[in-house]
Amino acid sequence: MKTLPFQKILLPFLGILSAVVIVGALGYTVFKVTTLDNQISSIKKDQDSIKNALGNSLFDDHLQISSDMNISSDNAALQTQINDLLTKADNVAFTKIQQIQTLYADFNSKLTRNKAVKIDDSKTTAGITTWGDMLLKKDYDNLITDITAKNAELEASYKKYLATLPPPPAAINPGSGYSYQTVKISQGTFGVYLLKFALSDVKVVTAAANSSDCKDGCPTKSLEQHIKDNNGFAGMNGTYFCPPDYSSCKGKVNSFDYAFYKSSSSKWLNKNALSWGDTGLATFNGHSATFYTHTNSYGGGSVTAGISNYPTLLHGGKYAVEDRIVTSYQKLKGTKGAIGIGKSNLYLAIITNASVSDAAYVMQALGAQDALNLDGGGSSAMYLNGHYILGPGRSLPNAVVLVK
Repeated sequence: MKTLPFQKILLPFLGILSAVVIVGALGYTVFKVTTLDNQISSIKKDQDSIKNALGNSLFDDHLQISSDMNISSDNAALQTQINDLLTKADNVAFTKIQQIQTLYADFNSKLTRNKAVKIDDSKTTAGITTWGDMLLKKDYDNLITDITAKNAELEASYKKYLATLPPPPAAINPGSGYSYQTVKISQGTFGVYLLKFALSDVKVVTAAANSSDCKDGCPTKSLEQHIKDNNGFAGMNGTYFCPPDYSSCKGKVNSFDYAFYKSSSSKWLNKNALSWGDTGLATFNGHSATFYTHTNSYGGGSVTAGISNYPTLLHGGKYAVEDRIVTSYQKLKGTKGAIGIGKSNLYLAIITNASVSDAAYVMQALGAQDALNLDGGGSSAMYLNGHYILGPGRSLPNAVVLVK
């Protein structure tokens, strides 16, 4: 991916920021080095990859957590000790530096998002070259205030852009199972593209373009082609995957790591990921469905379709998002996908301007009892009766398809 002009300004700042963080940390934690050394070295490679991602995109953080679910317990143990250090009264400066780092990551993400839709943020970015000097002078409070203000400006310009978009399409074939709804809850007001069918009237097919595990250069299809190849009439995008338009996906283009049942082959792809505890799993057997909060709770029973992803949104009608595995990328407001079931209905939803936490509450308001987060953003796509309701979006390695 080519370096954007604004990144040429921000990258030197990031270097200074990282240096100050290290100096601040060493000043207080030098006496802890001996006891933490073994733990730090055991996860150093994973932590380094997350730190290096900050200057490019929050999507890197998202990918890192996706691929490192099986070592999350080691990271959690170290984080507990770090959090203990940060609560010390004489560690105020280091805490402020970490706050600056978090605000800067949010700034960089919002700016990248706005640039992607060609929003002119030149007025907002003016003056950010002073941030490096402010760090060196330890002018933390004013720097925090400045970055916070510019984040608000970036968010305001993006909301202004959203307001210029055309209204959502009218319902296709009223009564067909599709509707566009505005859901108002305490977290905000959200637009929802919704496919809702009685489970007794449809069957779910989980469709994949690849026939075996794939780590790079994996085959993809449009959502429409996935549906046609499986004799379906409706569907939406499936799991997270590594798209070719992200530089961090070099060497793993269009791959996905999650356990996925290819219905047409009666075969689990990425079967080892059935042992993961941080992903959720939705399985189907004919007209029945079972959702698992944690994939490793699945006992290997007979299924005709199955898809895992993270995080689980709802379980038994209650909010079930585990904040410890939610990435910065998932906390951003954007387009989120979800699959869920109610007492007798199946829900496929694409929710606008939402975080994954928002998506959970929206699915709850729609009537879902169990729900699983799916991919969204530029991969969002929904199709019904020969027409795209939303999309087509990116070409997809897998999808959820409905058949009658």
